[in-house]
Amino acid sequence: MKSWKVINLGRRVLRRAGIGIVGLLALIQMGGALSTAASMLVSLAFYALAFGGKFALGFIFLLLVHELGHVAASRIVGLRATGPTFIPFIGAIISLNRAPVNAKMTANIAIGGPAAGTLSALVCLAFYLWSDSTLILVLAYTACLLNLFNLIPCAPLDGERIAAAISPRLWWIGSLVIGGVFLYTCNILILIIFLFSLFELWRGEDHQDSSYYQLTATQRLNVAWWYFGLLSVLGITTLYTLDLLK
Repeated sequence: MKSWKVINLGRRVLRRAGIGIVGLLALIQMGGALSTAASMLVSLAFYALAFGGKFALGFIFLLLVHELGHVAASRIVGLRATGPTFIPFIGAIISLNRAPVNAKMTANIAIGGPAAGTLSALVCLAFYLWSDSTLILVLAYTACLLNLFNLIPCAPLDGERIAAAISPRLWWIGSLVIGGVFLYTCNILILIIFLFSLFELWRGEDHQDSSYYQLTATQRLNVAWWYFGLLSVLGITTLYTLDLLK
């Protein structure tokens, strides 16, 4: 009897999850504030079931800050972006009203997310040092990992778009790193990212107009300062928060 109850419970959970995902896909097509709010609530429900309500609220906030960083950066370079649409256990996405004209513009938009995310990690760490809240410390560590992961220079992560403005050769390093992460975690989503990165390596730069990657040395250096600066700050903060968690 118990086994049948477990099976029926599993079926109900899968059915509700399927309904939620179908509804979320429909909301993505609607766009706007309604899509952002509804998809955020759906993701919040999934994360709360997996990790608990308090952490889920904090994690959704970290994702929101990251994506709003992209939105703000797109406005700065003269493009408009939709509000973020959240997808459970994948993250969130934004859509631009038109494509960036070159790799530098794309990199600027990509940097906006990790830059805002780094700031959120530092704010969480500051609140922990003031409040001594373990939850806030875990969120600070999570923010560090989330944004460090996004800076890996492989498609479809932010790091791939940033690296394109420094040197597309960094994509090879990114694919090796994400491949190593998969071997360590055996996570199916990481495998999908790894395969996608290999596909983008195979396509190379041929899918873009040759002028897209023609940047000055100063432009490449400016992107590099931001990229390696964020990596350094996040790396140090990750090690510090990890030490506090021990």
